[in-house]
Amino acid sequence: FIGGAGKSAMFPLHIWLPDAMEGPTPVSALIHAATMVVAGVYLVARMFPLFIEYAPGVLHIVAYVGAFTAFYAASVACVQSDIKRVLAFSTISQIGFMMVALGVCTSADPHEGGLGYMASMFHLFTHAMFKALLFLGAGSIIHAVHSNEMSAMGGLRKYMPVTHITFLIACLAISGIPPFSGFFSKDEILTACFRFSSTMGWIMTVIAGMTAFYMFRLYYGIFWAGSEPGQKSASGGLAPGQQSASDGSDSHVPHPHESPLAMTLPLMLLAVVTIVAGFIPFGHFISANGTTYSIHRDWSVAGTSIVAAVISIAIATYIYAGSRQPVANALARRFKGLWTAAYHRFYLDEAYQFVTHRIIFGCICRPIAWWDRHVVDGFFNFLAWSAEATSDEIRGLQSGRIQQYTFVFLLGTLALILLLLL
Repeated sequence: FIGGAGKSAMFPLHIWLPDAMEGPTPVSALIHAATMVVAGVYLVARMFPLFIEYAPGVLHIVAYVGAFTAFYAASVACVQSDIKRVLAFSTISQIGFMMVALGVCTSADPHEGGLGYMASMFHLFTHAMFKALLFLGAGSIIHAVHSNEMSAMGGLRKYMPVTHITFLIACLAISGIPPFSGFFSKDEILTACFRFSSTMGWIMTVIAGMTAFYMFRLYYGIFWAGSEPGQKSASGGLAPGQQSASDGSDSHVPHPHESPLAMTLPLMLLAVVTIVAGFIPFGHFISANGTTYSIHRDWSVAGTSIVAAVISIAIATYIYAGSRQPVANALARRFKGLWTAAYHRFYLDEAYQFVTHRIIFGCICRPIAWWDRHVVDGFFNFLAWSAEATSDEIRGLQSGRIQQYTFVFLLGTLALILLLLL
């Protein structure tokens, strides 16, 4: 379970994933769309029969850890200013949804308590589509403005219409707005959560609303906020008093342009897939026990999730759609401590640095290194010195002189005779 959590970037083993976004954006898209970050989800799903048969209680732990991971990552994503880090923490949160879906299963029969298994795999499938679209869209944006910071963006919808529309489609999909694919898979997860526990269902519904909020914060910060790219914007997540990454003086910022066809064609193809993938009867192909499952929409759950997403989008629109964004600035000042903590990922990276450098390296590794250097190495150096000193003392025995060898032989013979006589 721990290995799977690490591979799928579950809390608290998630810290590698945002740092992995430093590479080229197509690589980031591949990492998030392929099986690398969801390897833990696949591992738990692959071992699902063993969990159900021998350790059903462990699945509940998986659900609780997944729910906390989803909430934690969504909270951090709400204030990040680097667009790739927003998407990275979004991935962590969505993986939390997948783990929760697996954890709320109480049987392998999708008609009884195994709906979450199918929902998890369905969301893994749809997430690959719209998250690849989001990352490739981010790459197109970075190519246009030469910056990852939202403070260097704003108003790009006028310059990048294809990227704008495709990015919006992906944002609607991950927010759970019908008829985009994310709605269908996330709705099944929420249905499974409500069947497991109404508390879990409401918690995940709130987190789904947070997803819609931070994704449209990102969308407005890139394509709407500010009259021109490079204009300082509160949507970039800057703390009060923090300097913007761009002051508008960079020569390459004021004239962004749409990306070439080699970049926009994959965006359009993924946008089409994102729209239609939710209509695939996924339950006919994947279930925990191989039984065909026809998805029946629970509109009490679906309606609640849609309302939560729409309210969150409306709040994001109210706060971030304008050019000045006074509400965002006021909130950042009013809750400066909470904002700063979330921006620094609640200092979990610093905690790891302290534990590894101060405790493990300083208090454990350094004494071990001293012991290895002075005791272990000293012992073997003593053995080498002893062998060399001894060889220096006895090297004269191998002189190559026949007279000396004969003399020693005779002395030895005489010694043996005396020993036998005595």
